[in-house]
Amino acid sequence: MNQPNFDINELLATPTSSWHKKIAADLISEIERHLVEVGTIPEMRRFLAVKGYRELHQRIEREIEGKKDSDALRAMAYAMRNYSLERPGLSAATFRDPVVDGPEWLEAGSKLARTVSEVFSQLGLKGEQVQHALRVLRSLIRGFVIHEMAASYLDSLEYERSYELAIEIFIQGLSALNPK
Repeated sequence: MNQPNFDINELLATPTSSWHKKIAADLISEIERHLVEVGTIPEMRRFLAVKGYRELHQRIEREIEGKKDSDALRAMAYAMRNYSLERPGLSAATFRDPVVDGPEWLEAGSKLARTVSEVFSQLGLKGEQVQHALRVLRSLIRGFVIHEMAASYLDSLEYERSYELAIEIFIQGLSALNPK
């Protein structure tokens, strides 16, 4: 049995917030299942990132199937949010460290990027426009997920309705990326 040469506590640090506890619980579950396959922290980060990319890509592909244009974008945005809520650790690990590399990571990331680019291209975006749109969408999703998991809003508004409105505003605002 291959024993890792790192301490799990070193990898996860000490989570204090509700959000961090959910991330840690998700990561601990994955690490325990795959501990014998991975021996170092960089290998574990790479493993988690690849697994996260693949799972997220599969979720997006499933949700956008048969949809076009803004319906596909809406479906992708919900797939990304739901994945982050259900798998906060893998979601965080996937996008945490851009220096994680290797052929598997590059392939998984490229497949996900192609799918995301195809969705945005249906709305007339290309190249740098797609990169900006994805950056804004990821920030929007992450913000909603963090606030929802941490229950940081005291008002009685439903997160779901606020998210729905945010995605509609995002879709309508994509026109700002098109040159005049």
